[in-house]
Amino acid sequence: MQKDENLTLLRQCMLLINLAVCVFLGCVFILTPLRAAQRAEGISFLQGLTGLPAAPWSVSAAAIGLAAFVAVDLAQRRGKIRIVRAAYWLEPLCALAVILALHLDYNGLLLLAVVNLVNDLHGRGRLVFLGAMTSLYLLSSLDVLQSAFRMVPISEYLAYYEGQPRQMMQTAIGLLTALNLILFIGYMVILVGRRTEENAAIRRLNGELAQANDKLSILNTQLKVYAAESERMAETRERNRLAREIHDTLGHALTGITAGADACIEMMDISPEMARKQMELIAKTARAGMNEVRRSVRALRPDALEHFRLPEALAQLCSEMQQTSHATIHLGMHPSDMRLSQDEEDAVYRIVQESVTNAIRHGHATEIDVQLSGENRHLSIIVQDNGIGCEKIEQGFGLRHMRERLRLLGGSLRIDGINGFRIEASIPLRWGDEI
Repeated sequence: MQKDENLTLLRQCMLLINLAVCVFLGCVFILTPLRAAQRAEGISFLQGLTGLPAAPWSVSAAAIGLAAFVAVDLAQRRGKIRIVRAAYWLEPLCALAVILALHLDYNGLLLLAVVNLVNDLHGRGRLVFLGAMTSLYLLSSLDVLQSAFRMVPISEYLAYYEGQPRQMMQTAIGLLTALNLILFIGYMVILVGRRTEENAAIRRLNGELAQANDKLSILNTQLKVYAAESERMAETRERNRLAREIHDTLGHALTGITAGADACIEMMDISPEMARKQMELIAKTARAGMNEVRRSVRALRPDALEHFRLPEALAQLCSEMQQTSHATIHLGMHPSDMRLSQDEEDAVYRIVQESVTNAIRHGHATEIDVQLSGENRHLSIIVQDNGIGCEKIEQGFGLRHMRERLRLLGGSLRIDGINGFRIEASIPLRWGDEI
């Protein structure tokens, strides 16, 4: 931004200097012949010139050309003229018109035209423009244009004056011309420096972009690997979930069927009627188990939770197991209106189901106590039986999946097989209010 302001200031200074030089030289070309005529020195003045001075009408042409030059420059600076290829030559043509109209041997306007347009040109157009302007500048500097159009140089006009006036005018013209050239050189140096910095910045940004693209490519590769791994993990979790559902469902149903069938065998000879009722319970348990398997395969919730709230579902579960196994099951819940999320309810139901099933199947328990209590946003599940217990506990499919369910909810599991079998599960709850 600072360099743009510097370039604008230099261009404005060059415009003012060129206007001053053109006006000054125009006055010299116009007033010197008039002064010689008033002093009756017209013949001697003309004899001292190598050609004819500029015609009176050329003053008007030069003024129009200079005004057009300034108007085109201001219009381009303010965006009033669309920068097309034809517009590049308006300022140089206006400058050339001023030079020829006043027979000037001053070419500072050509430098100003280069300053005004060189920053807007690119590629081949810039090369063509700079080549043409260099040619015009050399032609005017080497007096080729003056010779071709028989132009009288300013030095011959100044020769008419003597002493200090001529010295002052020559000094003023030389000083303004040199200052215009210095400003032109300064402008070009700043412009080249800015372009160099821009190119360096572009190369740096291209390098950063290439590095970013490399990192993005690596990240994309990592994301693909992560996506594939996540997909495999999701498939594994889903298989494990379905396996847990089927295990819990089939284990519960088959345990009930096995216990009921054993009881039915014992009652066949004693009471056929009771055996018949027992067979009906076995059939009911088998049908319920089949429905549970179908629902598990379809990744649905336990059938009991589809139709009842958790307390009623657990009560039905314990009642069915008690009827089919003849084991006494005590169920306690405090408070009785627990508000759990769906995944928490599923986990609680499956943990109780697996614990009671294991107590009957493996522990041969006749008394099972199931207690659920909630306090300080934690749910505690305790299942204690009077079965044979197990000093060395080997985690089978059911216990392993019970731990997995609890781990997904951030819970924990403790097992004790010394006095009967005891399972203690703890689940942190996501309730908005404490129980």
